[in-house]
Amino acid sequence: MFVGKRMTEKVITASPEDTLKRAADLLAENRIHRLPVVRDGKLVGILSDSDIRNAAVRNPVPGSPDAGGKTVGEVMTREVITVTPWDTVEDAVLILQKKRLGALPVVEGHRVVGILTKADVLAALIETLDLEGIGVRIEVFLPRDFAAARRLVAVIGEKGIDVRSLVLAPHRDRYIAFLRLVTIDVQAVKATLRDAGFQVAELEDYLE
Repeated sequence: MFVGKRMTEKVITASPEDTLKRAADLLAENRIHRLPVVRDGKLVGILSDSDIRNAAVRNPVPGSPDAGGKTVGEVMTREVITVTPWDTVEDAVLILQKKRLGALPVVEGHRVVGILTKADVLAALIETLDLEGIGVRIEVFLPRDFAAARRLVAVIGEKGIDVRSLVLAPHRDRYIAFLRLVTIDVQAVKATLRDAGFQVAELEDYLE
């Protein structure tokens, strides 16, 4: 999954010469938390709502967020971590988590073409796992052998049950298969899988 397919393309930006009050108004009007800062079409920084609050605390002006008339360029973060439209969402998620960021500007060269936010990432996860569709989730422990995963899907298919999504995740020395199935009788499915020799995960299995 590529960033270019999941990013927000309509990007609200500020210029370094804008006042902090102007930037605060843009954030509030558009219900966003950060603004890429652009000069002559090039990304030169990023400004967050917390940057504005911190500047106001250091230079308080009663009733105003502009921190004594400071400009965006004086307060913004200049070293901006970015991604490109061709980077994967998975790589972007790791950057967001490791750097504790809320969003990543998406650039081609120095030109801003989008922004990838945590909300965009969550939307991608919901779509990938088909969480809005009808279905139930079952977790099954598997050996680290893809043949076991193929057999798991085959056993479910023999019962005429559709698999909406399947994710394999490492767990100690084995995999956990997270399945989302179209069925209303989850207990019957679990019984079928156990009869076929699979270990269906229950809460107590994670507490061992």
